[in-house]
Amino acid sequence: MSQDQTPDDFDWVIAQSKCSAASMFARLQTGVKEDVRRRNGLGRLGRDDGWTFEFHVDGEEFEVSRVEASGVTESIDSTLALVRFERAGRRIHVHGDGVDVEFTAVVSLDVAGVCRLVVGEAMYSEWEIRRMALEQLFFEEEEVSD
Repeated sequence: MSQDQTPDDFDWVIAQSKCSAASMFARLQTGVKEDVRRRNGLGRLGRDDGWTFEFHVDGEEFEVSRVEASGVTESIDSTLALVRFERAGRRIHVHGDGVDVEFTAVVSLDVAGVCRLVVGEAMYSEWEIRRMALEQLFFEEEEVSD
């Protein structure tokens, strides 16, 4: 039996019952919060783009915003862009404002019985979905005009 195959007597019913959108959404939320912490730590490692990132939870959704301090006071920040995660049934919608991010993931089991997220016809792990959602927000290069 290969590593990506499950035994013939695999209990897919129990596995599917544990693979819910609610549990995957909670896991994504925890991972995104940690991603924000790590990205904010990059400023101390020489990445000087002036950006900080904030994580906010509001009921059945959460978002990450890219902010730039105004320099006048620390309480006045300018939101440059954001990515929002929303759960609706078995679907998790991810969309951006100020960044080109828009997709819907559906929770499903892969052939090995592992809970994954499906976007279109491709299956992804949690970290891949987080990267797809946040990479442009975190690392977008400024366009330089000639």
